[in-house]
Amino acid sequence: MELHRPTRYDIACHFYVSHISGALIPSSRLGKILESIFQGRPLTALSLKYLKELNLIQLHQLASGQIAYEAFIADLDPALVTRERAAKAQHQALEIELQAQETKWALEAERKGEAAKAALAAREAVRAAEEAARASQKAEWAAQSKRNREAAEALYKAGISDPDYVAQTPWDIACHYRVNNRPDAVKSPLGNILSALYEGRALSTAYLDYLKIRGFSQLYELAVGKTTYESYISGINSAKAARRTSLEQIEVQRLQREAAEAARIARESDPAYILRKKYGIVDNIEQSLLSRLTDILQHIDAGNRITDHDFVWLNAEAKRYFTGKLREAYHLREAEFCANEYIRTQDPWNVINASGHYRKSKQPESALELFRSVPAKSFTHPKIHSAMLTTHGGVLRDLRQRDEALQLGKKAHELQPQNFRPCTLLGALNIELGNFSEGHDWYKKAEELGASRQSIDTELKGIFRRANKALRETMSASLFANDPDRYYWVND
Repeated sequence: MELHRPTRYDIACHFYVSHISGALIPSSRLGKILESIFQGRPLTALSLKYLKELNLIQLHQLASGQIAYEAFIADLDPALVTRERAAKAQHQALEIELQAQETKWALEAERKGEAAKAALAAREAVRAAEEAARASQKAEWAAQSKRNREAAEALYKAGISDPDYVAQTPWDIACHYRVNNRPDAVKSPLGNILSALYEGRALSTAYLDYLKIRGFSQLYELAVGKTTYESYISGINSAKAARRTSLEQIEVQRLQREAAEAARIARESDPAYILRKKYGIVDNIEQSLLSRLTDILQHIDAGNRITDHDFVWLNAEAKRYFTGKLREAYHLREAEFCANEYIRTQDPWNVINASGHYRKSKQPESALELFRSVPAKSFTHPKIHSAMLTTHGGVLRDLRQRDEALQLGKKAHELQPQNFRPCTLLGALNIELGNFSEGHDWYKKAEELGASRQSIDTELKGIFRRANKALRETMSASLFANDPDRYYWVND
């Protein structure tokens, strides 16, 4: 049994000089001297001198035979001995840990090797099983191919042995295999392949490759035994049925699209539909409301007014169909009626009423033209004069002629200081001009004179919605500072 050979570190520790780097360096002078002393070989005078130069006096005495090893240890500095022994113990602990780690690595490597071998064996087993399965399948296909040929050959021989037998043409054989829709079915090489299959003869590799390359997958499967003739015919019939169903579905969808398009064209060509579309009524109309709604639209489109009963009905039962365009048409007819009434009666109240309707039908220019046709002598009564000025100012406001509208509003207020209507006009104009403090004051006065808070707030919301970004921001700050609870909606 080979004994453990001491390492250079073991020898250095034996002489308590492991703290000297030269003692651990391979082939160093000190290392060679230590090894000679450890093996009991005498040192040369130069080596002994070298120990003195290193101030290793105790080691020099040991090497020259002046003291024994025990006396050498006893003569060393106790602190040095302690440090050396501690270093040796630490080194031994590291060596043990390293050996344990190396053992662990070796075991892991061994386990991995065994696992790799097991995995390889498993893969080999799977491959072997797959190969066996493929071989079994090929054998089964080969057997089925033989049975297919035998069945075809038996059928063919039975046919030709019949006294009334009539030789099958290439077309007949193509029909037998359901490929008569192919123009090349009666030509070589496909015709030759079909004849071989029909007579029960085996196909060459070239013919099998031809079927595979040219896309005759079903014939190829029949030839190699992946299917029987009965399954082959069943598969073709199923595919034809699926194609027929798909074509029928496509045809149904095409007819549905054509019917829908025809219905759309018929609907959009219907004068009643065109009339409804003109007034923005595009929803499906409830049948119970359709007849009356159509009569109203035809009536107003002919230039006539809506009756009071129809107006009430439009605002109640048919409210969803009382569109903005229809409302504008209603107000235009009312404006035209009031304007004609003014011409007939010369009553200025008809001008005021006509102006209100023109504004709601978004035709303030027509209202302005009507005002300009009214002679100044019509403004004899302060109430009428104030109302005319207020309404005229509203028209100018719609036309964005706000400075002129302000002058008319002030005159109207001077004529009727207890009427809230000039005040609401002046409030709106000042808000739109950015004079928020003055605008709030006019609205406050209007409310004190009888204007409803709801109507004022509605008008302010309208101004806010129509304002540009800069005016909206300043208006928002002003309203919120004035009454945050009342004008909470500016932050929505």
